[in-house]
Amino acid sequence: MPRLMIVEDDPAIVKAVEKTLTLVPSFSLEWVRDPDEAVAKAISHRPDLVLLDVRLPGGDGRMLLKALRENAATRGLPVILLTGLAGEADKVLGLNLGADDYVVKPFGAMELLARIQAVLRRSGPARESARTVKAGALSLDSISRTASLGGRGLDLQPREFEVLFLLVGHAGETLSREFLIENTSSYGRLVPTRSLDTHIKNLRRKLGAKSGMIRTVSKLGYRLDP
Repeated sequence: MPRLMIVEDDPAIVKAVEKTLTLVPSFSLEWVRDPDEAVAKAISHRPDLVLLDVRLPGGDGRMLLKALRENAATRGLPVILLTGLAGEADKVLGLNLGADDYVVKPFGAMELLARIQAVLRRSGPARESARTVKAGALSLDSISRTASLGGRGLDLQPREFEVLFLLVGHAGETLSREFLIENTSSYGRLVPTRSLDTHIKNLRRKLGAKSGMIRTVSKLGYRLDP
């Protein structure tokens, strides 16, 4: 089970990340509020990846990244910066300081999950996390973002892929409309609820003879039956 550490002062962001990680229940997450403790905890707890906020109370997360890179014990530790700074110069600075990736807030749950998995995959086989979900003849890969049904590729739009990924990853469970909308939307942004109905309709059309796998559960949401 890959162990992640998040250095962040905003509980809402931490909650959003925690919810994201439940989509593929193969991670553990430790929250570090005090940036002054981050390097010491990274050394003693040895996480597989650090999610690091740039704007931290009393300091700049990029300086913390610099400290991690200068310490022999944490020099090779994968780090993803989480920040509201979307300018090209900010991204270049973060990457030049040694960040493995740069995720701008507000972020989408599936985008963040895919980036975490991609960084873990690049950092070595021992750190690679679960990336494929399967149910019956359906198979989806969260990193390549490809889907197939009985070996036949499915041409899915980004949100269609994300809805189907959630349904397949929780096959046999009824997922509420709220859960599906929250986890296929960017953190902090409202999405029209009717857009979910459109995605479901398109998915059923693309599944063809297997469209009945996606069940409507009255007044609750949807369930995928393999």
